[in-house]
Amino acid sequence: MRTSMIAAAGALALGLLLTGCAGSTPAPSTSPTPTGSPSSSATPTPTSTASTDPNAPAGQCADDALEVTVRMAPDGGSAGHTNSQVVFTNTGSNSCELRGAPGVSVLDASGAQLGAPADQSEPDSPPTITIAAGGTALATLSAVNIGTDGGPLADSCTVAEGTAYRVYPPHSFTAFDVTATVPACSNGTVWMDVMAVEAG
Repeated sequence: MRTSMIAAAGALALGLLLTGCAGSTPAPSTSPTPTGSPSSSATPTPTSTASTDPNAPAGQCADDALEVTVRMAPDGGSAGHTNSQVVFTNTGSNSCELRGAPGVSVLDASGAQLGAPADQSEPDSPPTITIAAGGTALATLSAVNIGTDGGPLADSCTVAEGTAYRVYPPHSFTAFDVTATVPACSNGTVWMDVMAVEAG
């Protein structure tokens, strides 16, 4: 009887010992493994350069949707002046907008600007002109008829022959060169004046 009690006690102790060892096994970790995070020190880099003035109308005509030509105005001008029209044709498939006066100057055969650009004459709040697809808008370009001798500006104009107009649509930084034979004052005297665009 005593032997069997000792054996039972021994078995019980061994069982408790094994249970204690099993309970000391560390449980697997449940913490998530870091996967990394984006750097907060990164600085955005501009991917393009603005091609229009921020004051342009909301529907500003895209440069690649415009064709620019210069033609004689129907009235031809007045005494001592010649009038031309800078014509903007919308070659896109949607309507677009222009507002204000274009930039206009004259180039020589090498592509260099001759003298001063045209003065821009426009009201304080020029109207926004909507150009339908395939439609036109135009700006009147008036020039002193300097001929080959300076005409009315003979005392202040050194005449040179230009081979093209350089035209910047209103609120655009893209130039359109239009081939033309046109006299220019090469010494800085202003002889041209351009108006704001109007419906064509």
